[in-house]
Amino acid sequence: MNTSAKKPIKKNKVIAVTLGDPQGIGPEVIAKSLADYSPGCSLLLVGARRFFPARDIPVIKNIDELQAGESALLDIESGLNGADVSFVWVKTAVEMALRGEVQALVTAPVNKNKWLDSGLPYCGHTDFLTTVAKAGTPAMFFWSPGLKVALFTHHIALADVFSRINKDNISAFVRQVDSELRRLFRQEFTYLFSGLNPHAGENGHLGTEEIDTIIPAMNDLQEQVPVAGIYPPDVVFAKARAMKNAVVIAWTHDQGLTPFKLLQAGNGVQLTLGLPFIRTSPVHGTAYDIAGQGSADPASMLAAIRLAESLLC
Repeated sequence: MNTSAKKPIKKNKVIAVTLGDPQGIGPEVIAKSLADYSPGCSLLLVGARRFFPARDIPVIKNIDELQAGESALLDIESGLNGADVSFVWVKTAVEMALRGEVQALVTAPVNKNKWLDSGLPYCGHTDFLTTVAKAGTPAMFFWSPGLKVALFTHHIALADVFSRINKDNISAFVRQVDSELRRLFRQEFTYLFSGLNPHAGENGHLGTEEIDTIIPAMNDLQEQVPVAGIYPPDVVFAKARAMKNAVVIAWTHDQGLTPFKLLQAGNGVQLTLGLPFIRTSPVHGTAYDIAGQGSADPASMLAAIRLAESLLC
């Protein structure tokens, strides 16, 4: 028996990293991240060899071949008739996470239109991850050292937002976010609520949602969750940046992500809350306009991998 041969990993922590849309910058920023990353966990890239620019990475056909502390590519060319290949890779990684073969998932950007055009009923990762959430709908949380934002709604039309805003929904959302952040980060966070209307409604003159719904929900939460107050949308993000471990509750996708990406895109990460495994992703998209040029910045992808690893420790 050759006792010097490597053995398959047993209890090693494994992070699966999906390549994303192969025509986007996902494969490039992953390859660049690996060049600057000394893994404490094993990294299992999930994609197709022909789309990955780093030719020196080992290629495996089964996760059992992955060695402790190794980075390797699980080569998956096709599957699921008609589905976009990037979805096949995500589905494969999620299934491995549910089986306990990997403990965290980092996803490179996909093209939501490609998923929908191929007949999938999911408008991106978060919609698909809803099918495996522990309870309810996963929460989109955006993390950086300088700013943290939780989105009350995400991929829905602006016209549909107002019907979602009621006291019970707000309370349940904030409790979910707070419970997950305490579990993952093992520390307490303080919540700052953005106003929905300009000037947070200006005492009801520019909208009454703050008075009728948001503030009553905040009052109910205060006995269980640290709440700092409600602030106009053009003030709340600066207020949060000046505090330690503050989280902005933003009501819509663009209300939360426009300032976050302007201020923290370089080291910002999306962390999906409410899943039975850790999932992070960079905050940029497929960036077709620069794909293939070698100029994509890997900072957000590298931050996503590092955050996933830190949460496993």
